[in-house]
Amino acid sequence: MGKEASPSGREVTQVTADVVVLGCSLPGVVAAHKLRKKFGDSMDILVLDLGQRRLPSRYNVTFQAADDEPLTLTEELKERLKDTQIGKYACEFDIPLPLVIISPQSTTADDNSLVKLFQYQNGTTVVCPDNYHDFSYLNFVERFELNQYQNLLDESMISLFSCKNASAESARQKLLYYDRTTMEEHICSCLLFHTSRELMRLAVRLVCGAAPAAVSLLFYLHNLRRTHSVKNSLDGDNYMHREKLLGYCRKRITSKLLANIDEIVEVAMDITKIRSYSNQQVILETMRGDTKYVCKLVAMALRPDQLNGINVDERLLSSTEKVDVARAIAMTKGRVRRFQIQYEDFFWRDSGYSGDILSMKGPIIWAIEKPKLSASDCVEKSAALVGYLHMKENVHASWESKEAVVDQLVQMFGPKAANPTRYTEKEIMDVYIPQSGDFVPLREMMTEQNPRFLEWSAFDVYADGDVMASLDAGNRAYVHLMHCLRPQAAAYDDVSALQDPTGICASPFGTWPYRLNYMLAVQVTVLAAAVVVGVKLARTYLKR
Repeated sequence: MGKEASPSGREVTQVTADVVVLGCSLPGVVAAHKLRKKFGDSMDILVLDLGQRRLPSRYNVTFQAADDEPLTLTEELKERLKDTQIGKYACEFDIPLPLVIISPQSTTADDNSLVKLFQYQNGTTVVCPDNYHDFSYLNFVERFELNQYQNLLDESMISLFSCKNASAESARQKLLYYDRTTMEEHICSCLLFHTSRELMRLAVRLVCGAAPAAVSLLFYLHNLRRTHSVKNSLDGDNYMHREKLLGYCRKRITSKLLANIDEIVEVAMDITKIRSYSNQQVILETMRGDTKYVCKLVAMALRPDQLNGINVDERLLSSTEKVDVARAIAMTKGRVRRFQIQYEDFFWRDSGYSGDILSMKGPIIWAIEKPKLSASDCVEKSAALVGYLHMKENVHASWESKEAVVDQLVQMFGPKAANPTRYTEKEIMDVYIPQSGDFVPLREMMTEQNPRFLEWSAFDVYADGDVMASLDAGNRAYVHLMHCLRPQAAAYDDVSALQDPTGICASPFGTWPYRLNYMLAVQVTVLAAAVVVGVKLARTYLKR
């Protein structure tokens, strides 16, 4: 740290570091933590907190097992957790996780024979003894069509993100094609039946928190590629939706990481300008101009809306990045509305239900039974359901759909659902959604492995949403920064963690079976009929 005089004569404090992480978002904190853990004091790392840092929860919350004993991380649980990003941090900081996240295949109730419920748009309810994505509640033609469509998306995901044998130009053309094709257009062109279409629309709302027409197919696939299958998006056992509903993992992991790197976090005024000096350094200037930060690399760990007041020197950006930053600012937030309803007892278990709900009618889209929580010196044993609601446009934040939720639960569980003891509802700003057509250059910017001055991988696109995606973004930013600063320090585990999900690249004939659906059959039938009629008319004309 040093001091110098500005042209106006005012004294300016200069802070120098090797890497500056701009923002205390979860991806940025992960990148700073891993750099600190890897290099210690041999590398100067500074995290600038611009005011978005959240205070830790005032409750020392842990999750309870079925027998009301605190859930601790045994060696068996650590073995099961080590293959996931959430699990690695849970083991590192000894963070207890709920069983519904560690093992989402089991229900939250003691009896695994309890069934889930699926509700059609007309209000008809059917039970689901299996997982939702098995579609056992649909008739044969709907189940076949939906499975075909999801298999087609799976193959598209593998070819877009996992195949390495295609040329760069052909891959880019394919990316651009899928990015221009909105989900709504793709759904309507591939699916014939109303139920199949509505299920996929619900899946997009759950994953992205936005209407299908506002989400490109590529962005949808990108959000789901870590699960290796789009089928997981509708699954009542999906841990991504569960941890997002509980809001536990993101807050606890962020709090632990911030406490671990507290000595390198500095509260700063809003950054107004980022410029270069002699093409060797990056300088960040604050609003008042009394402090500036000088470094070799900046990890942009901000939300898109926080870029509005920052002027980035064009010399720091490539020709494509100049456009990408503007597009990033234009991204809109995906909005999800969450509810929690509490009762005196678990009356749904007495009727043989687990509390898991998937509905096309609404207002509840998806719900699960909330796990037991333990705060300081008390155990919360109240029965509660927590889930997502249909979002309505232009609705005031204070508006609640309590009556409609209670009416829906009465239809599904009976009159015992009519008297809740407590009801709460609030909005979750889920993920930032790029407009259709803008995701390809944005993804290229965020996956650039050798940035010159600015690293965008820690860009907090996921807002309050998917924790796994935020952890992956932080890890990717860490590896990119390490490659630029000290490439010889890259370890195999760090690099392999960035690899796309492995899968056998399908042959050109591999995707053909999945393209055979009812919509295609109708189109072929109509075309064949037109050809036959045309041939007959031509023959009749020639005979005359």
